Amino acid sequence: MRGLLRKILGKKDRRDGKMKLDPELVGEYRGAYLARATEERFREAGQDGGTVTALLAHALEEGYIEAAVVSTTGSDPWRPRPTVATSVEELLEAAGSKYSISPNLSALETAVGSHDSVAVVGTPCQVSAVRKLESHAYGVADVAERVKLLIGLFCSENLTYKGLTELLEKEIEADLSSVERMDITAGKFTVVTSDGEERSVSVSELRRYANEACGFCTDLTAEDADVSVGSTGAPDGWNVVLVRTGRGERILQSAVDAEVLEVRDVDEGDPATLERLASDKRERAESARCAVWRPYPTSP
Repeated sequence: MRGLLRKILGKKDRRDGKMKLDPELVGEYRGAYLARATEERFREAGQDGGTVTALLAHALEEGYIEAAVVSTTGSDPWRPRPTVATSVEELLEAAGSKYSISPNLSALETAVGSHDSVAVVGTPCQVSAVRKLESHAYGVADVAERVKLLIGLFCSENLTYKGLTELLEKEIEADLSSVERMDITAGKFTVVTSDGEERSVSVSELRRYANEACGFCTDLTAEDADVSVGSTGAPDGWNVVLVRTGRGERILQSAVDAEVLEVRDVDEGDPATLERLASDKRERAESARCAVWRPYPTSP
């Protein structure tokens, strides 16, 4: 079908050498790369290549932004909470993936109310919400003027905190308070406990513990972001980065020029896997919609 659409609409096939990834699957983009932080402190604190933390730190230090809306953890183990970071130290403290929902946009009003230039990090649904607020800023003024960088995280689905707790207890047999690290790689959700033990479960098991609304989302790669970042399709210790807008391109290029980030061609990773998972998410969402759709009752 996509081949037919290309013929009808005059679209070029990504495999002509000009497009590394199919924009019909991952969204429109200006450039696709592998990236990682050059400094060890960002790579150690971050989830994979530390790209998001390093890029935010660079934007902060160079004056592109004054603050960043990110997620950190509170008193409950692994429960994410939104925060407004204004220093590199606060960014490092918030680094790393959290595998349950963080309501980051609840901190947006505080951020734009106190700072003239703000970055926002969020999941695809949160990124799309910010874009809508830029056009219709009901209840949150100055979003369009003050959000200067929108970083989207690849997201297949997100767990509720209750779901994460139940997943660990039932599938992995680990207490949340004993977990030192979580990761998703090679089709497995893996945790490392405080005693150094590594336990895994197939990512297919996560779906029953995920937020129900995730089943209707078609966006894996945060298509509305300035810069989208994830580990899917990247080698260990690297991120895939999709640059989508001019301002995203400028900030990324600045970070590369300053040797804050190092980049490689995305083809050195596994772009086919990223495309496949993006396609799978779209198809899963369409199937879910068909499953719940019911025609309007006919009039008596």
